[in-house]
Amino acid sequence: MLRDALEELLYWAVSVLVNLILFSLLTSVFIVKVEEVPDIYPLRVEIVEVKKKEEKKAKSVTQVRSEAKRTVAKKETPKEKKKIAGTGVSKAHTKGDVKVPEEEDVSVLAEIQRKVEMRLKEQKRPKKKEVGTISAVVKGGQVKIKGGTRRIVYTPPLPELVTTEFPSAVRVRIWVSPEGKVVRAVLVQRSGSANIDSVLLSFVRGIRFERVEEKEVQVGEITFSFQGG
Repeated sequence: MLRDALEELLYWAVSVLVNLILFSLLTSVFIVKVEEVPDIYPLRVEIVEVKKKEEKKAKSVTQVRSEAKRTVAKKETPKEKKKIAGTGVSKAHTKGDVKVPEEEDVSVLAEIQRKVEMRLKEQKRPKKKEVGTISAVVKGGQVKIKGGTRRIVYTPPLPELVTTEFPSAVRVRIWVSPEGKVVRAVLVQRSGSANIDSVLLSFVRGIRFERVEEKEVQVGEITFSFQGG
């Protein structure tokens, strides 16, 4: 009996020891190590308002001039501010000083100078000899011509003018060559009758003027007026 009790006691002791060893091994394998979480500190945020630099606006020419005048006025001494009696100059000019003219509009001066130069060129340029304005009176199938600056050397016969109504004045612009021929004729004012207008255009093209030395075509006008009889 004692022997059996000792064997049973030994059996349980070994069993407990084995279980303890197995439990220790299992514990070391299956237990998950949890890493320590570091302390979390709150972030400190500071909001600072940043002022935006103001953009410098481009100054106009007038503003720059006025600022320059103010700067010069500040630097002037009391003696320089004295004015000479009867003059508009800010200070007296000593011998050898050069007068500085006040600000002037350069564009206006340039325009005036350009106009003066053009006028001088026109005066130097020789005047052209124009045919001028010629007046012609039609009466009784004949034409009396006068006026103009260029002499007429030949006038063709005037064809018969047929009309039912008294015609209005006719004005014809002509271009005359240096040889005296009418190279072009254009109606500027009509008579109201196509037949009369056509006849007068043919008549004008037959007129011959004196020769001139100028090698250019001259322009003039002939006005035809009608009289009864």
